[in-house]
Amino acid sequence: MKKLASELVQNMQNLTAIKSIDVAVKNTKINLGFSGQSVLDLPKNIPDKKLHSAIVIGAGPSLHINNSVQRIMNSNYNGLIICSDGAFPHCLRNGLIPDVVVTLDPHPTRIVRWFGDTNLNEKNNLKDDYFRRQDLDPYLGEEEINKNNELIKIINNLGPKINVAMATCVDISVTRRCEEANMNIYWWNPLYDDINTKNSISRHVNSLNSYPCLATGGNTGTSSWVLGKSILEIDKIGLIGMDFGYAPGTSLNKTQYYKELNELFGDKTDDAYIEINNPYIKEKWMTDPTYYWYREKFLDLINNTNSTTYNCTEGGILFGKGIDFIKLDEFLNL
Repeated sequence: MKKLASELVQNMQNLTAIKSIDVAVKNTKINLGFSGQSVLDLPKNIPDKKLHSAIVIGAGPSLHINNSVQRIMNSNYNGLIICSDGAFPHCLRNGLIPDVVVTLDPHPTRIVRWFGDTNLNEKNNLKDDYFRRQDLDPYLGEEEINKNNELIKIINNLGPKINVAMATCVDISVTRRCEEANMNIYWWNPLYDDINTKNSISRHVNSLNSYPCLATGGNTGTSSWVLGKSILEIDKIGLIGMDFGYAPGTSLNKTQYYKELNELFGDKTDDAYIEINNPYIKEKWMTDPTYYWYREKFLDLINNTNSTTYNCTEGGILFGKGIDFIKLDEFLNL
């Protein structure tokens, strides 16, 4: 790993805290005015017959490369589907209605797009080229207004059937959109720090709303896995779209954090990226300090559970102790 990338990975936790915690706590206070249940109420509203197994769906590029959702739809899988918000539109377009959608990121304009932004024209959010260059859901990157309107219609129709595990730190635009579509909202707090420390932010937000604090690993995909393990108590969990990296051949300017890295490091931006050889698929995938840190946090969490998680992404950089890297079709037939 190059020196710049290594330094960024080592400081990622502090950089993340500086960037988002103030906004997150502010959003938590705003969201106190909205109704919903605690995520602790979620298990009783899911059929017991589904809780024997779960598939957690992240929004990494392997989701599209490997046609993972279509393969689930073509199988007889009858376990639970837990979906990160970034993968939500892709699932719906392919006829898969998740049992639970998880949302976490406090970004003020981007996250609501995963739910269909009813104010997209008014806010002129098309100035932000994020959806045109990101690889989480390339379908939404062209004809953005039309694709957004399609998504609004789909979600408005399905809203009452959808459970949303919503972090209290999300922007009010996401809360309003889910409420408008009559989704079933279940609240939880991110675990920002050790709740037993002096001046703990986690303890502070919990005192505001009494909702449980869950570890997130810094991202929605990991939060979805934590929800499955800790709240729904599912032992057998498979992962798809959980890449924490970029497929071979991806240009740097198509990566999630390129703009931020380029603004900071200019001509040295290349040194912030990391190549990792995946021995299971015999491919080198590229990642950045943020995704690499997410990977390490996820591996730490898995090693604290004393159980096996099945990585069925067939891509990416998530492998190590506690992970059984297998084909999706194999997991569907376990």
